[in-house]
Amino acid sequence: MKSTDSEQNGVGTELEQYRTRLEQMVEEKSKDLIAIQENLEATNRRQALFIKVLQILQLEPDIPTAMNMALAEIGRYTGVDRLATWENHLDGVTYGCTYEWCNEGIEPAIDYLRSMTIEAGKPWFDMFEDNNIICTSDIYSLDPFISQMLEVQGVKAIAVFPLSQLGIHFGFLSFNFCWNKQWDEKDVELMSQISQIVSTATKRWQVEVSLQQSQRTMQKVLDNINANVFVCDYDTMEVLFANKPFREEAGQVPERAKCWKMLNAGLEGACVHCPKPQLLDADRKLTGVHFWEDYNPVTERWYTIQSMAIKWLDGRWAIMELATDITTRKHVELELIQSKEKAEEADRLKSAFLANMSHEIRTPLNAIVGFSSLLAETDEAELRQSYMSLVQENNELLLNLISDILDISKIEAGTIELTISSVDLHQLCKEVIAAFLHKKHDEAVELRFDESSPHIVMDADKNRIVQVLSNFMTNALKFTTKGSITLSYTLEDNGQLRFCVTDTGKGIPAEQRDEIFNRFVKLDSFAQGAGLGLSICQSLVERMGGRIGVESREGKGSCFWFTHPYLSDTQSVLEIVAENEQLPIPKTTSRNYKPLILVAEDIDSNYLLIEALLRKDYRLLRAHDGSEAIELFNAQTPDLILMDMKMPGMGGIETTTLLRKTGTQVPIVALTAFAYANDKSLAFNAGCNDFLTKPVSPPELRRVVSKWTAK
Repeated sequence: MKSTDSEQNGVGTELEQYRTRLEQMVEEKSKDLIAIQENLEATNRRQALFIKVLQILQLEPDIPTAMNMALAEIGRYTGVDRLATWENHLDGVTYGCTYEWCNEGIEPAIDYLRSMTIEAGKPWFDMFEDNNIICTSDIYSLDPFISQMLEVQGVKAIAVFPLSQLGIHFGFLSFNFCWNKQWDEKDVELMSQISQIVSTATKRWQVEVSLQQSQRTMQKVLDNINANVFVCDYDTMEVLFANKPFREEAGQVPERAKCWKMLNAGLEGACVHCPKPQLLDADRKLTGVHFWEDYNPVTERWYTIQSMAIKWLDGRWAIMELATDITTRKHVELELIQSKEKAEEADRLKSAFLANMSHEIRTPLNAIVGFSSLLAETDEAELRQSYMSLVQENNELLLNLISDILDISKIEAGTIELTISSVDLHQLCKEVIAAFLHKKHDEAVELRFDESSPHIVMDADKNRIVQVLSNFMTNALKFTTKGSITLSYTLEDNGQLRFCVTDTGKGIPAEQRDEIFNRFVKLDSFAQGAGLGLSICQSLVERMGGRIGVESREGKGSCFWFTHPYLSDTQSVLEIVAENEQLPIPKTTSRNYKPLILVAEDIDSNYLLIEALLRKDYRLLRAHDGSEAIELFNAQTPDLILMDMKMPGMGGIETTTLLRKTGTQVPIVALTAFAYANDKSLAFNAGCNDFLTKPVSPPELRRVVSKWTAK
């Protein structure tokens, strides 16, 4: 059946319509594909932008450089004229523009936008609270304060997005256009995503800066603490921080240094006294502060230490220790302990000394009192002479003991002084031997001086040398029953004189040789003496610049020796003595003339003794004080004055001074119980010619009186 023309026409029309629809569909799909492609490309560009911005913000270590580079990338991509970040300041009162990027031809505005009050910018913050973002192509629709500020900058359109973290705004990011920019959703979405990236980076930087500031603040605070402070990782024990005092004492801290290597050099592991186990419990909960003391062998110092577990700045557990130097306190404590021990020992020695002195003083006193009583009861000349000899012997013992006690007190007080004069050593040694020849001793023992000793005259304290030699001689006589005791001296190559007293006695056991120079040590507990002599000799020899010692063989004998520098400085007392000895001496008298002596003495017993000793050959006047002495002097003109230094009213020093002011050249001899070198100096300076110490022996008194009254 043939189709009609109308049917053919109808089919052609349908085909044409179908083709048209297909073309339209293809065109629409092409447009969709193009749109998709454009969206894909735009998305790729945005992703590339995000990636690049993130890389810049993550990898660039310098924060300002990173932010400026990131803003430049964002600005060029968005075509914005001015892109800026704004942040609230830490003071909570101000805010300002922190970073800015400007397109070509746009003047920067950051310099006058760095600091503004939050109160003045309240319209900005109110809009954020209401709308979260600000996006407009008409700035005049905004608050007049804002629109006026934007107009000055030439801004036509603006978009502002908050910088926030955890819902808290801390600033904003502004996109400024100097032309009528029309916004769409994609623009807003892009800028919103960018603001989120900038927010994250900015907050991270703020935290880092705050952390750095905290670290600097903490370090500054800890550096100024007057104690050693260090922090180490709780698990690894690596030092995280050490303050300035610690570094100055222990040195700079190497990277990843273990605390025990810094604190105690040479250790191969943690310190046995490490407080770490006591700072956290099994659940890692704080147990409190641990206090302890420690001695550091590196610094050789003592410390009191406070140890505690803390959360470090980065959140990890750490150990902080604060060590305060207590070395001085430890030394003081040790000194206190030693002082206590010394005090206890001194108290023990004092008790022993007093007990020993009581015995040593009572022994000769018993003989003196006893035989003095017997002297009054007997008429037999031989017995009286024997009793008198015993009394005199015990007098000497008592006087020697008192002299030793005085010397010990001077040594303890550090007031031992030397009176230097020119000394003929040859003559001095002969005098020592002669003095002991007149003392009672075993006739089987020969006392001698080695005449081969060189003839030497030197500056020295004659009395102290005699004292030491006499002590050596006395000890030698105690322990030598036969043989000899020899005194000698030699000049050694080192410029030292070496004095020796050598005996053939019983010698000293080896175990006792190191002790004999200690106080109260006696080789024979039954021998008389306090055990002070050799100790005093040691102090005197050392004061004179020498050494002392002993060489001995048990059963063969001993040699006690000491050294003395050959040259010595002359002291002022010698000069005073020399000057006074040059004063004119007395007038010439006839053979039958008895010199007149004025005795200034307030104690009756002392005057009666002087009278008993001198009345046979001298006439005596007595004055009870200084005033009476001056009256009697003016009335009688004596040949010699014996002047007591301590009298009621006017003392001896004042009296002597007044007498010398009259121009008198009459010799004045100080006769006093004061025995120190300073007392001698005072007496000589006042005008005395000589000095005698009570108790004075009768021979010494007669010798001095004869010296100053002789023709």
